Amino acid sequence: MDSMATPVGQSRPQYSPTSLADLEDWIKGSGLPMEQDRVEHFFSPGIYVRKLFIPAGRLIIGKRHRHETMNMVMLGHLSVYMGPEQGVIHLRPPAIFTSPPMTKKMGYAHEDTVFVNVHPTDERDLDRIEEEFIITEEDYNQLNHQEGERLCLGQQLSSEEQQLLGA
Repeated sequence: MDSMATPVGQSRPQYSPTSLADLEDWIKGSGLPMEQDRVEHFFSPGIYVRKLFIPAGRLIIGKRHRHETMNMVMLGHLSVYMGPEQGVIHLRPPAIFTSPPMTKKMGYAHEDTVFVNVHPTDERDLDRIEEEFIITEEDYNQLNHQEGERLCLGQQLSSEEQQLLGA
């Protein structure tokens, strides 16, 4: 039987995401079980490290980071998609890579995986760290819209856009 076959009397939902953010919204609204992965936080002067344990078989979609981010796969096997420019990359430890600013990553853990992000900050309050390094999809979309207009008009970044970027 074809793995894409639909049982008789049932129809397959039609969905074509236009972005990882759209896919993430669809998954959140689908009623599929959402589990919180195990996260550990480490601090030293000027550095914040976030360690995420991802069980085998888990699909994850991360938050969009304002700045270039250092990432590491310390254990397991992870396939990561960061957009059409790179496609899917398959990572096994020791794997260290950077993701460009404003990148939204999706990963699939083929095995139990430990994934690490490293951020330069002296902050230790997790809410403040998130405000400093994460851009919401709403702010990202607003910035993208403004950037499209700016590119058409040849304008410079406004102070509001710089603030959204954390520049």
